[in-house]
Amino acid sequence: METIQIQTTTELAQQLRFYQNELPRLLELGLRLIKTENIEPIQTETAPLTSLQEQIINVLHLAGANGPQAKDITQYLAKPEVKNWQPIHASGKLASDMIIEERKSRVWNQI
Repeated sequence: METIQIQTTTELAQQLRFYQNELPRLLELGLRLIKTENIEPIQTETAPLTSLQEQIINVLHLAGANGPQAKDITQYLAKPEVKNWQPIHASGKLASDMIIEERKSRVWNQI
């Protein structure tokens, strides 16, 4: 095994942190996608860093490794039809309380 260090934007680093244990597999999937979709290979000597980061984000997005961009979410939430949504009123326990109960019931918490 080898270790590779890369420089990324803070936004990309935050998105990738969730997939930390899956990064080798995601990179492999991204490389396969580049080859099968005929996406132009990334040229590290000639492409500026921001361009490389955008390409990496796009490849990860195509592979399903990260969610929508913050800009896309903001534009979606700004739509008038979305602003008029009303919350759903439901009875019973709060979801956060159920999650906490579930976590407390796990084996490693019983020790």
